[in-house]
Amino acid sequence: MNLTKHLLICLSFISLSGFGNNSFASLDKKSQAVPDSLTGYREIAAHLTRDLYSDTEKARALYIWLSHNIQYNLSQKNSDESYQSVEEIIEEALKTKTGVCQHYAELFHAMGQSVGLETYLITGYTRNKAGEIADLGHAWNGIAIDSKHYLMDVTWAAGYEQNGKYVHQFRDEYFMISPEIMIQSHMPFDPVLQFLNNPLNNKEFISKDFSKLEKPGKFAFKDTIQQEKKLSKLKQLELASRRIKTNGIQNKLIQKQLNNNLLQIATIKYNTAIDTLNYGVENYNLYVTHKNKQFRNPNLEDSYILELIESAERAAFTANEMLYGLLSPSQELNTLIADVRRKLATIMPDLRKEKEFVEKYLNTWKPFRMMLFVK
Repeated sequence: MNLTKHLLICLSFISLSGFGNNSFASLDKKSQAVPDSLTGYREIAAHLTRDLYSDTEKARALYIWLSHNIQYNLSQKNSDESYQSVEEIIEEALKTKTGVCQHYAELFHAMGQSVGLETYLITGYTRNKAGEIADLGHAWNGIAIDSKHYLMDVTWAAGYEQNGKYVHQFRDEYFMISPEIMIQSHMPFDPVLQFLNNPLNNKEFISKDFSKLEKPGKFAFKDTIQQEKKLSKLKQLELASRRIKTNGIQNKLIQKQLNNNLLQIATIKYNTAIDTLNYGVENYNLYVTHKNKQFRNPNLEDSYILELIESAERAAFTANEMLYGLLSPSQELNTLIADVRRKLATIMPDLRKEKEFVEKYLNTWKPFRMMLFVK
């Protein structure tokens, strides 16, 4: 089952203070354009960073090119457009030179990783220039340089909306912002991506209670991030969802993200169960083929016959266990789960019956085994 990727489209902004200054003047000038012959994100990123050795300079070059060459697409701001993959989002942004925050963030993340930067894609919600919580979700980026973590918002750097129109005007305020500053306007759904040892919960962010920023904390976000990189996608989603719940469901944007995580978790488990079941079905079909030949032509070892039926039974049992109690926010997926479980309920008795036949067959003296096939 394919999961569609829904765009995050927030454009609201407030002024922040990052690394932007005149020390990058020469680099910025060179980074605003690349040859028209370069169309892929990898080759564009390689060109922009080819003579750069500092991670900060590489990040700056990508940030400048993106903010100067991708314009915000207001026509997508209130749409519910979905995509089948991240690659599709990236390709659209490069082809049309337009997008919303997800396009900017996905592009920066992909380009950064392609040139060896430790970048992060972050989704969450923001506070607008009036201090109010924005109605739309948002996406931005994180980066680790020399063991320090920073944040940046290429969407807000590229321009802003004014009187219903988009103004494509670079503003040098959103590059490599400290976590303590960024958290005052940008709240990640997953608190680990605040990059704070004493992260805020959603209630504190919404009420502008930033008192925690002045206190030491024990949340080792760096260790958590590094440890979870080694885990499966499923485990990462489960841990992130647990943190999202713990941080408080204070608005529908947070609930929507949690539901999306839960849908991905359920889909991964469903697909794993189906793969397991299909493996069992393949072995069962092979077993039936051999049984129809009375386990001859070729003559089969007893251990192989037993393994075929046992592996089929194990697979069906395991798939049933995986699907038991599995629920998702999607009724479509829940219907698929229920359908497979109904089919398993009819398959498993047949498997038990065949296993009993195999056990009887193997316990019968070989000269008399053929009699078991006589109906």
